[in-house]
Amino acid sequence: MPAFRPLLLSLALAMANPAFSADCAKPAEAKAMLAQVTADINGYRQAAGLPALVNDKKLAKSAQAHACDMAGQGQFSHFGSNGSDLVRRLKDVGYRFRSANENIGRFRTAKTASDWWCNSAPHRANMLSPKIDEMGLGVALGADQQLYWVMVGGAAK
Repeated sequence: MPAFRPLLLSLALAMANPAFSADCAKPAEAKAMLAQVTADINGYRQAAGLPALVNDKKLAKSAQAHACDMAGQGQFSHFGSNGSDLVRRLKDVGYRFRSANENIGRFRTAKTASDWWCNSAPHRANMLSPKIDEMGLGVALGADQQLYWVMVGGAAK
């Protein structure tokens, strides 16, 4: 029976959260890509006279799950395949917040993601919001070979 525990855990997670995908494909260089986007976002914040955002595990879990869901669907939206919105996804990971925002996109590179968000007024406003002090990032590779990106910003209660 112990050999079945990982499968049972994956099945339990999938049932609890339909947007969760145990077989979500991440690009081989995901860690470096996420680090680059983190550095870029904090660089934009520094240039604007704002403090750097601290990485938060719950926000990252929410961002990664949503990136995986979008990649699995081959489309990007602020709504998950199960109808979830940002508030629901943050509740699902246990992140209690007083402020939160989200950027999403389908970009080929990390630099394209951070630059595009920076050059789009509403996305830039999310990244530079003085109401957030933490963030989580996610990236997933879709069957269409596109990279699906999510940035979730927040400030915990």
